Amino acid sequence: MKLFKIGSNSKCDIVLNSPYVSGLHAELTSLPEGNFILEDKNSTNGTTVNGKKIEGAKEITVVRGDKIVFGDTPLNWNAIPQHEKFTDCKKVLNIGSNFRNELQITDPYVSRYHAILKIDKNGKPYIKDLKSKNGVLLNGIKIPANQWVPIKYKDTVNLGNIDITDQIKGVIPVPCPWLKIVAAVVIAAAVLVGGYFGYRALNGTEIGLGGAKPTIADVRTSVVYVTASFQLNTRFEDCPIHPEIWNAVIRAHYPNIGNCDTGELPVQIQSYSATAFFLDREGRMATNRHVASPWELEYLPASERAEIRTEMEKMVNEQLPLEINQVGRDLVDTYNAAYQMSPTKFMLWGMIYTQAQNLYAQGKISDFYGYIDSLIRQLKNCKRSITGNMLSISVGYAGINYTHEDEYDRCDVVAVSPSDDMDIAILQLNKKRTPDIVKFVFSPENFFTGTLEPQKDKLMWIGYPRGNMMARDQITHSIEPQIRNTVCSKVPSKYSFEFQGESLGGASGSPIFNAETFQLVGVLWGGYTTGATYGLACQAKYLKRLYDEEVGNI
Repeated sequence: MKLFKIGSNSKCDIVLNSPYVSGLHAELTSLPEGNFILEDKNSTNGTTVNGKKIEGAKEITVVRGDKIVFGDTPLNWNAIPQHEKFTDCKKVLNIGSNFRNELQITDPYVSRYHAILKIDKNGKPYIKDLKSKNGVLLNGIKIPANQWVPIKYKDTVNLGNIDITDQIKGVIPVPCPWLKIVAAVVIAAAVLVGGYFGYRALNGTEIGLGGAKPTIADVRTSVVYVTASFQLNTRFEDCPIHPEIWNAVIRAHYPNIGNCDTGELPVQIQSYSATAFFLDREGRMATNRHVASPWELEYLPASERAEIRTEMEKMVNEQLPLEINQVGRDLVDTYNAAYQMSPTKFMLWGMIYTQAQNLYAQGKISDFYGYIDSLIRQLKNCKRSITGNMLSISVGYAGINYTHEDEYDRCDVVAVSPSDDMDIAILQLNKKRTPDIVKFVFSPENFFTGTLEPQKDKLMWIGYPRGNMMARDQITHSIEPQIRNTVCSKVPSKYSFEFQGESLGGASGSPIFNAETFQLVGVLWGGYTTGATYGLACQAKYLKRLYDEEVGNI
């Protein structure tokens, strides 16, 4: 898979030099089966396919040869490379943050279509960087983009600063001298025997104790897959435009976006996946703060924040380059003509002119043109910040066969920790009732609220660390979480503790619990790599405090 950005901006993959083409006008994604996904990025003058205008910010499927026009400029299909054929390859693995990848890694440093790994017909592995934002590093060295680079089983592979070595080792062939083959047979036999007894224990045959304790199978159903999308906005602080006027103009030109407060302009929509787990029978679930409100500044990369601010500064200066007193009253006609031709590109002017007209007609202002200039100056001088709002958040249950994510249960964010020090949040199903298939919940009354001792208690965590594409069975369409053993690795800090093992994108919000008592000890929120890989989790006592405050306020 490969993403092509199309627009008039010189940074686009396909640059179209036309005043009717927006900076980022559309995106075209090539799919393995040979067709493409096209999305108009809310461009000013729109996109047509075979003569029919398509809806902005909505993906459609197109095929090579379709007549696609961006503004006034048709797509030259010769500029889009032919699909690379992998018919002779033993394995192909698309890697990125988009859900269409076989290996989905939800992380801000990972591009939507970041890289591709292939095993050729001779069993040799190669990797290619798909012109990603943060690159692919092989043994710490950045590889060139759009070139196949051979890799070995022992090589380390990073997408930006995200280590994916362990995630791709299952795909890369292991060198097997005859001695290693014999050893592998012995190990496999041991795994089968151990796996049998492990299976019995995990399913409660050995630890049922008359139903006094839950089984891992019970806990599995209490952990849910989370999928969500949110909208990033830029906000004009102390906005001088009346709320009714601001909202009317925004709704007229962006009918399909989420709710924007007065002074907010939509910037982009992002989607992601995570994990949550049930706390009670009223449908409340725990997850992370960065899952519930991912637009908070501490979660947005500095480069993305800077890019948004630069684009907004550019937009304001392009929409309102001059004041009336600098040119003359004819400038009003020029602005109005520009607004009629490109309403989304000049909607700030539309707001200013509408407000001035209304107040002048009501006799509340006498200097019509002077008032317009004052609004222009105020908007230009407004402090601008980045905000966001959730568009949708839904959960899917382990073992359920789904044909589409629309079948997941909707939920809302009901409580969020006050700061990033405690990266926790509480969701609640819209129906406010935990499904009957969930036999076990992590009741806050039973949380472990003491201090963990390093290397003492056996812990486990359950979650969806690789997103829907890795958790979902391709035949039954059911989803299954990862279940892993771990242990606290050092003395906990005030809010968090370290545990051994990787924690990948999508695992955020996973419960970490005592493998013997099934008491919750923490909520997974992140990790880091320094030779070895460690995960990080917020201590359970802070989730209990947030839960008690939420339930107590009802």
